[in-house]
Amino acid sequence: MPTLAEVENHIKEKGHLENIPSEEEVLKNGINLGEMNAKLLQKIEELTLYTIQQSKEIQDLKEENKSLKLLSERLAILEQKLK
Repeated sequence: MPTLAEVENHIKEKGHLENIPSEEEVLKNGINLGEMNAKLLQKIEELTLYTIQQSKEIQDLKEENKSLKLLSERLAILEQKLK
């Protein structure tokens, strides 16, 4: 599965998702609905996997943020005691 950066670069360069025909191609050649549905399902699966990955990263960041807040509070208490 390509990284989101690779997906973004492809869209910037080509103007559409990888393995999905451009509007121009569709207008010129039409589309096979069965084939297109399979490609769209693949893209849905990719989006789901990206969402799961991002959710895990967000959870990790929340836990890290919580730890940093606790450390910050402890540091503030120590600074108060030193004054």
